[in-house]
Amino acid sequence: MVKIWIIPKSKSQADEIVEFLLRGKYLLTVMILENCVLAKIDRKNQTHRLNKTLISGIIRSLQFNNLNDRLRKMYPSNMPILYSVPIIQMDPQQSEAIADYITVF
Repeated sequence: MVKIWIIPKSKSQADEIVEFLLRGKYLLTVMILENCVLAKIDRKNQTHRLNKTLISGIIRSLQFNNLNDRLRKMYPSNMPILYSVPIIQMDPQQSEAIADYITVF
């Protein structure tokens, strides 16, 4: 299992992705963090802060590439940031419940 993080380009894209993940049963639950601050340095060496929505959830690690491909097809010119973090340990019953629920891409 891995925890995925998706940083959409817009609020409407975030809403579409959440619907896609839940309706397709690709994730059991989706965590939505709104108004997260993303800071970065621009070309003029100035710091900018942007409010972003973050989407997170748990999927099987083998499904990451399938999710990436699906999002690439949905957003060919506006792909959200997508990455995963491995889950080293998890309660076995919770892990089984997630694995039983989610759909394979």
